[in-house]
Amino acid sequence: MLALAACSRPPPESTPEGALRSWIEKMESQAGSARPSKDAFALLGPQARAALTERADRASRAQGRRVEAWEMLAQARFGLKFRPATLRATVTGDSAVVDVTGDDPSVDHATVRCAREGGVWKIEPELAALPAAQRRPGSERE
Repeated sequence: MLALAACSRPPPESTPEGALRSWIEKMESQAGSARPSKDAFALLGPQARAALTERADRASRAQGRRVEAWEMLAQARFGLKFRPATLRATVTGDSAVVDVTGDDPSVDHATVRCAREGGVWKIEPELAALPAAQRRPGSERE
């Protein structure tokens, strides 16, 4: 029993850096399969999930079929600007910022926000703001 306890490792999401590594891995492996997309979506924080849910609702209305929020993760369009070499988190309570640097830190640098939710870290990537929803002329009811 003691040997089993010594071999167990905390889940990757127990640290902001681990959560980010896990999310990148899921995003890079999603081509051709829904499972990694669903897993990557599950690693997102509440703000990112809400934003993708709004996008999915809009897509559902436009396409006339139900689009799931995890489908809003750009399959086959995900790519890193640089390969992360180091990840360092600054944690403040239930929030963290992960500084990511690549081989050339003067060029290869990014920051990623994270939020602790339910005891694990989630990724809060910056998503472009959605424009205000527009209605087609004549679609309003009087």
